[in-house]
Formats: sequence, structure tokens, C-alpha cells
Amino acid sequence: MKQLAGLAVISIALGTGGCITSSGPGGGPPPVAMVDQARFYTGDWHEIAYRPNWVTEGCVAGITRYTPKTDKVDKVGVRDSCREKTLDGKEKVVEGTGHILDPGTNAKIRVEYFPFVTRETWVAALAPDYSWFISTTPDFGEVNIFTRNPQPGEALISELTAKIKAWGYDTSLLAFPPQPPR
Repeated sequence: MKQLAGLAVISIALGTGGCITSSGPGGGPPPVAMVDQARFYTGDWHEIAYRPNWVTEGCVAGITRYTPKTDKVDKVGVRDSCREKTLDGKEKVVEGTGHILDPGTNAKIRVEYFPFVTRETWVAALAPDYSWFISTTPDFGEVNIFTRNPQPGEALISELTAKIKAWGYDTSLLAFPPQPPR
């Protein structure tokens, strides 16, 4: 039971890691028009920026790993992890099943971590080469920056942060945790 409670806390931590208290103008950005499911929902995405809270305190080097499910076209395996306090810290992990909510467009996903813990996110911006994306929640209360490269460089981070700011989010609330070397 203690282990299940710990997993629930981790799930909530990873699921709420990107909270931002102000939404974008007019409610924030819509999801992108199209996501190539095979390119996007495969492999590791490094969480470059999020808003810390009591649950994510000390969480660094966050990674979301998508694994295609061959039995269901609209489902993917989701593994969220981070390290406690340092890059060498203990790994926290929670796994779930992602349900693509808009098959064909593939820009909205709801992940079920436990029977009563779910999280929906939208792809609000995506690099043409699938090297980065920005996600939001439907209520526009959260925003996160993810990249394929754990060290995307200051220029790209500044560009993506400016995009988020232009949407009306308070980017001073974002944390940019340490990332592993490439």
C-alpha cells in the first residue's frame, strides 16, 4: 500500500510538473494541425522546462518515453521519469497508457497512470523535424518544453520560451532543471 501511495504521488508530480498560473490570451494556443504518430509517439522526450511545485520539488532530468502499442493504433505506452535533486539521484518512474484523442490529427493525448489518475495534454507547437515540442493542457494551466536532445542549446530554449511568453504565459514561473549530457 505504501508503494502504491508513493507511485500516486510520483504520478501527480510528473503530471502536474508544468503548471503555469496564467493562461494564454484568449485561453492559450490550439493544438497543432497534424502530428505524425509514428515519429512523435516513439522514443524519449527530455523535459527542458516546467513550473515546479511541492510535488516536483527537486525533480531534474525529466524524460517522457513513448512506446507504440501494436495492438491498438490509438494507444501508446508512456513512461515518465526524473531524477531526485541531481543527475545521479534516485530515479522516480510512473508508467501509463496514452490514448490519442484525435486519431488522424494525433495532437491530443490522455494518459491513464492509475484508474483515477489521468492527464490530458495537447501539442501546441512542434518543430518540422520533430526535434522539439511545446505541450499545454486543455485548460491552458500548464505548459512544458520538450526536446529530443537533452542539451538543445540556449538559443533554442530562448526561442521556445519567447513563443510561450507570446501566448500570454508567465515564463518567470518556468524552471529549467539540469539535463544529462548528450
